[in-house]
Amino acid sequence: MNLKYRLAMVAMTATLAAPLAVADDGLTLAGVKGVKVLDSGTFVVAGLPPFARTETFEFLRRPDGGVTLLSATTMTDGALRVQARYDYDAAWKAVAATGRGLYEDDPVRIDMQAKPGAVAIRVRGEKTAIDAEIPCAEGCFMDMAPSGAPMFVMTRHYDRAKGGVQAFQWAAQDLPRPVTSPDNQRAALRLRREVPVKRADGSTMTIRDFEMIERIPTPDGGVFVMEFDLWTDDADRPMGYRINSTGGKPSTSGVFGFRQGYEDVRDQLVAAKR
Repeated sequence: MNLKYRLAMVAMTATLAAPLAVADDGLTLAGVKGVKVLDSGTFVVAGLPPFARTETFEFLRRPDGGVTLLSATTMTDGALRVQARYDYDAAWKAVAATGRGLYEDDPVRIDMQAKPGAVAIRVRGEKTAIDAEIPCAEGCFMDMAPSGAPMFVMTRHYDRAKGGVQAFQWAAQDLPRPVTSPDNQRAALRLRREVPVKRADGSTMTIRDFEMIERIPTPDGGVFVMEFDLWTDDADRPMGYRINSTGGKPSTSGVFGFRQGYEDVRDQLVAAKR
């Protein structure tokens, strides 16, 4: 991640709410004031022109023990570049998030803040003002589409000893359009298997293969359902994701994101599902 982007993210977070003050003072710069890079990479996302993109991501351990995720997404057709930052406590619980988006021709800033029993969402631009509050009795994960990396904080919370289907609640605000998640948006996660994959260089890595079912309440009282594959390694590092179905039908978007440099792993996972 280049210095220009890092400095932009520092400036972007200068006015975060008081609970994140510890994370404001230049701590998005890796190697400064004790910040440690936990993981970094790039998703290359295939799909139809409105969906194809790359996303760079970086997980940083802050001196307070918490984690910051930086994400920058650039659409392949050059139509949009958006940035986001997510802050978690030492247990990887979402505390706050902030992003820079674009609603048509209106640049916007998005702020999300956890509060007792809810997540507050605030969006501001020259033409845009959105204020929302998502009830979250047990806390919510936070997301700003089209970021993919935040999904992999959820996989860190999956209890493998318990197994089975485990549900998580989300609060979300889109970066490229004025869409706020409804109340009680949930994702159910199930670990299908852990499989050894032999790489092209002769090494072997273990891949955790998850199924994710996202359920989004609709204004008419229904539920819109999306089904995903999520893949991590056995150190919880994000490896890839794919949308398989939307609304009960095979997905037509073609969205399939995988970590750059692991194309050999991707090809074996795809072959195994045929």
